[in-house]
Amino acid sequence: MYRIIAALQLNRTRVQILIGFLLVMVVVLSVAGGLVYRSISDLLIRNAESYVGETAKQASARLDAVIAQVDSISLQLVTDARIQQLLYKAKTGEALSIDQKLSVRPILNNLMALSWLIQGIELYAGDEPLYPLENQNISERIGLETATFANIKEGQLVWAETQRKESGHLFAVRQIRLEDDYLGRGGYAVFRVTDSLLDFFNTEFPAVKGSTMHLFDRHHQLVASSSPTLLASVNSTWLTSENLQGPHSIIQIEGIDYLKIIRQSTETNWSILMLVPLDTITEGLLVLKQALLWALVVGAVLCLLLLWILSSIITKPIRRLRNKMRIPVFALPQQNDEVYFNFEMNELNISYNNLVRELHQLVKTVYEKERLNNQAEIKMLQAQIHPHFLFNTLESLYWTLIEKQEEEGAQIVIALSKLFRYTIQAGGSDDWVSLNAEIDHCQRYMEIMKYRIGPRLHWQFDINPTTHDVKLPKLLIQPLVENAIQHGIEPKVGASSLLVSIRDVEMDGNSVLSIQVKDDGVGMDQEALATLKRRLEVHNQPDTASSSSGMGLLNVQRRIKLYYGDAYGIHIESSPDLGTILDLYLPYGVERNV
Repeated sequence: MYRIIAALQLNRTRVQILIGFLLVMVVVLSVAGGLVYRSISDLLIRNAESYVGETAKQASARLDAVIAQVDSISLQLVTDARIQQLLYKAKTGEALSIDQKLSVRPILNNLMALSWLIQGIELYAGDEPLYPLENQNISERIGLETATFANIKEGQLVWAETQRKESGHLFAVRQIRLEDDYLGRGGYAVFRVTDSLLDFFNTEFPAVKGSTMHLFDRHHQLVASSSPTLLASVNSTWLTSENLQGPHSIIQIEGIDYLKIIRQSTETNWSILMLVPLDTITEGLLVLKQALLWALVVGAVLCLLLLWILSSIITKPIRRLRNKMRIPVFALPQQNDEVYFNFEMNELNISYNNLVRELHQLVKTVYEKERLNNQAEIKMLQAQIHPHFLFNTLESLYWTLIEKQEEEGAQIVIALSKLFRYTIQAGGSDDWVSLNAEIDHCQRYMEIMKYRIGPRLHWQFDINPTTHDVKLPKLLIQPLVENAIQHGIEPKVGASSLLVSIRDVEMDGNSVLSIQVKDDGVGMDQEALATLKRRLEVHNQPDTASSSSGMGLLNVQRRIKLYYGDAYGIHIESSPDLGTILDLYLPYGVERNV
């Protein structure tokens, strides 16, 4: 992957700047252009929806007026006195002659002349035909459902929506109530109405280009349409539903999107559906789309030119500085005195020059340290002669005392020799030793101190056997013992005792090693004790009161903090004439490797 990036130079600063800015610009312009295009498209659709909706509202009102005209003519017919008289005679059982039945023809023709909608009128006495003479009964003619509904409406105009056997006509029925029979049911008047109810749409209302109007009854059956072939393959129930998908009601017919507007007729509860092609509404957006695309292209070209200039201002000084920083092997980098036009590049160059100066100074310092270390190593090799000379001298002194049969003095010399060997020789791993070796060293030190102090010194070691193999830094316990003898036991008049106790104890839920050095010497007053505690707390200060071995209390405290952390250290308690207690707690399993 990295090879491909390198081959395409995508790891170059200039290329990354160009690609990054270009992507940002394309994304911003695309998102902004998309939002603008969508907003304007939505605005055009809303305006068209409002305009077409108002047209559909006016068409619905016009349809209601046309239907109201049929209702008025039908009311005029059913209240005609001659019709009332004939139907009353038929209801009372009087047989009507053919002349009497044909006498209603002029009345019906006069009423049909009042409206172009009514193509024919039929009369029924009860359920049987009155005019025309040869006709079906009322239930067969308009359907049982419509007849029943007309009876329920009791004289109101009812549209036979599902019974359109004659092409090009609709049927409306009205029950005739007889005034002489206390408004009892006398028969029916059936009106054949042309289905060209929407012919007025194209002549009386301005419409959007390509829009069509369709009329559905309350059973979702198509009653009239300005373009019936458009809906030939579409479910009428789905067309008249008002379910919205998104902010607008948009449907697709034969691959073309249409804006759907539905209004209800208050007279018949029929639905007027208007369909407007979306392409007609948004055809003006084509210019906007082209303008946005051209803006994107022109903006991309200008952005590339400007970014090329900008990247050159940045990358050229970087290349010059990079060439300056390329140095031969085993050579030190040199300062760059060039001043750049770019402020940030000047700041970077200043930082580079500071780094070069510090590097030169560091190399000089390291060289000086190496020189001093080499001198110190030579001196250390020379100083190794002195311990060997000391050990040889102590060996000669030991055999001299043996020849003189001074056994006590000889044992002291041997103890002193072992003490020096333990102190001088390195044990490896930062001089970590076992607890048993450290106790042996303390024993030898006590033997020498007994020879010096005499019988008034008594000591005891109380050590848990399980702790003998515990590792700890060398010369950690002996300085505590030495401090107790020098500052507590030696100044005291009379016999004194020293107890070194080592145990396993629990501290904060963990098992730790407890080392306690307790003496009954002269002790310290509270002021001296407080001073010593403060010095132990500031363990990074030099120990000006260290013993002759160079391992005073502060030295031990510093080593403990270094190896085990600040949570561990020396705790001291003392009282005048009662002695001093030094407590030291160390964790198990801690040994710093070199």
